[in-house]
Amino acid sequence: METVIYVVQQGDTLTEIAKKYHTTVNMIARYNGIVDTDVLEVDRVLRIPVSTLPCVKPQEYTIQSGDTLAKIAETFGTTVEALAKLNGIADPDTIFAGDILKLPFSAKKQEMTKYIVEEGDTLWKIAKRFNVKVVDLINLNRLTNPDCIAIGQVIIIPE
Repeated sequence: METVIYVVQQGDTLTEIAKKYHTTVNMIARYNGIVDTDVLEVDRVLRIPVSTLPCVKPQEYTIQSGDTLAKIAETFGTTVEALAKLNGIADPDTIFAGDILKLPFSAKKQEMTKYIVEEGDTLWKIAKRFNVKVVDLINLNRLTNPDCIAIGQVIIIPE
């Protein structure tokens, strides 16, 4: 089973880490030989199993400069009409960068690939390798700082 490497930070708990990686405390404990799940040493390197990570698209999308509703619909496997109706958009030709769109349920069902960041990777290199847009990786993975990805981090790639 593939794993993500995680270094324990001050204040971390196994419960919080398990929640972050969509797994269980018991799974992390078993993979790392942890007997007392209430004791976690700072700087300890944990292996987090990733096969339990869900591959779903976000329920929202932040409109980027240059986006069109048609382009967004194509990216998320839905229609302009569905996006307009769900978001109360009267004129599909008028959308604004920074606005947040709700995505229809069907848009979340597109197949995804999990990619584990390796040494030397950047979002640009990953996007090029998988023939996707950097902005889609940022939004899909809800990255707050796209310049800061870590070795071992799981990046979801739309197929």
